[in-house]
Amino acid sequence: MHRNPVISDVLIGDAVEERKEPDPYDDVKDVEAKGPEEKWEYFSNLIKDCTRCYACRNACPLCYCPTCFVDESDPQWVGKSSDPTDTMTFHILRAYHCAGRCTDCGACEQACPVDIKVRSFTRKLNKDTLDLYECEAGLSIEERPPLDTYRPDDYDKFIR
Repeated sequence: MHRNPVISDVLIGDAVEERKEPDPYDDVKDVEAKGPEEKWEYFSNLIKDCTRCYACRNACPLCYCPTCFVDESDPQWVGKSSDPTDTMTFHILRAYHCAGRCTDCGACEQACPVDIKVRSFTRKLNKDTLDLYECEAGLSIEERPPLDTYRPDDYDKFIR
């Protein structure tokens, strides 16, 4: 989102021109406009070539858990096969695990050996975090991620 460091001790070189796009989430809005079946097809096609090498996870600065959920055996959250359901489960759970903390650095996509646009999963969650909690990850050292805290005025329309 930001082409210049937001938090830094020293900036080496000149600042570059910031983005001018009216809405940086146009790609997300295209996905949001799809119906449920179209979304499932979109994300299924997105990950169809995934080999579950975990390069996206290994490159991600947020993935530092001592035991990743994909390596957990008790309980086993996701199977070890290349089954499409297990692959989708991996990508969805990983995205939600990073929700509210992803800075959209792109390391996951750069590491992917089969060029999967992994950020398609996390960008929707980044947009929701900004829309619902007015929070953008990586802009403050002091601020806790919105899903790590509770406020009585938090968005709760999804609870029935």
